[in-house]
Amino acid sequence: MTNATNPAVQIVYPEDGWILQKLARLIIDGLPYVRASLVTPDTSRRWDITYYVNYAMFRPRPGLGRLLGATAKSRVSGAWFTHKESNVFEKGAHHLDFAICPCIQTVEMIRSLNRPAYLAYHGIDLERFTPKLRLGFVGRLYENHRKGEELFDLVQRLPFVQLVCTNGRIPEAEMPDFYQSIDYVLIASSAEGGPLCFQEGLASGKEIISTSVGMVRDFAGAPGVHIFDRENPATLVNLLTVLYEKRLALRQSIESYNEAYFVKRHDEVFREIVKVRKF
Repeated sequence: MTNATNPAVQIVYPEDGWILQKLARLIIDGLPYVRASLVTPDTSRRWDITYYVNYAMFRPRPGLGRLLGATAKSRVSGAWFTHKESNVFEKGAHHLDFAICPCIQTVEMIRSLNRPAYLAYHGIDLERFTPKLRLGFVGRLYENHRKGEELFDLVQRLPFVQLVCTNGRIPEAEMPDFYQSIDYVLIASSAEGGPLCFQEGLASGKEIISTSVGMVRDFAGAPGVHIFDRENPATLVNLLTVLYEKRLALRQSIESYNEAYFVKRHDEVFREIVKVRKF
């Protein structure tokens, strides 16, 4: 039963080792008043809210009305409604008292069935999913440092950069796959006739970060060709920083929707339901 501040909530979820289990555990671990019920509801006590992650976990008991649903000891039952795959969607919406959905489209579908629906975008771990620039150096390293090896340590010290070097160890047949595995081709050479990786990289749709060397100079200003001053390493750092900031800009629209938001949004919905129902 609810106390002065917290409702009594159980979350029914699958042990699938996948997204539904992860989402359920976020709420369970994040809200002290929520308890876990693996696969089936706990009917040994009275709950204010039984919440299914997701709606396919809900199994109506034959002969019971909508308000009783799958557990006669829960005042209100709701579920995480993702998307419709079968008529289980409509059946769940009919029997359950509320839905929480990860997109406006699903919210509108539930509301078209005359059922209450709330929006809660997925919460993601912004520490795990963060932009990186994956640079690829193609070629062998030489004792005279003609390839600009002294700049590699500088690049690798940048926390947002990953540098991978072929150093002649990748078979020619696997080179197309290598280019597809990187974001940019890095050329730091002091002397080149080509280099061949300049053409191969652009042919693979990869942008080039390079000194003004060899044929690269002939294509200065071409789309995707970024040139830095080899004698001024700060220009390389500045260039990489600008490219990284473009990556950061891509995630600005979803930065608010982290795991803490997902938990907080469920807390808000649970408390609103308890308040409206006046438990």
